Amino acid sequence: MIKTLSSLQLSKVTRPISWGEMDLFGHLNNVHYFRYLEDARIAFLDQLNFFDNKLYCVILKNECEYKCSVEYPDQLTTISYVTRVGNTSFCMLYEVFSEQQDTVVAIGKSVIVIVDPETMQKREIPAQFRDHLLKYMKEFQYEQYA
Repeated sequence: MIKTLSSLQLSKVTRPISWGEMDLFGHLNNVHYFRYLEDARIAFLDQLNFFDNKLYCVILKNECEYKCSVEYPDQLTTISYVTRVGNTSFCMLYEVFSEQQDTVVAIGKSVIVIVDPETMQKREIPAQFRDHLLKYMKEFQYEQYA
């Protein structure tokens, strides 16, 4: 049974970058962007009570387009959008915003597939969760796709 949501909020996660995330060239190492995307995705799924409902998913595709480099110190805010909802999967887009530069420094995209935890076979997105995804997608449209 999917728990109901009281209200939708734009899902965003803000955290400072750490010195240890820098690479030899003095900017945020590319692997850490994927951790920021993961933080945002988990916060989003948490907001929708995904884990409380024992749903299981895998990432089919994960990509990141780097707009400009990020240097320490900085604080990044990652905002999550839903851009497509299918029968067994949904797509998310993430904007990574730099406080220091006052601009979007990366755009991430993920395809998330709902699977059976025992067989790892695709399964349909439960109707109530699908409804929440669609409601979120309509409420918080990414400007590029609106």
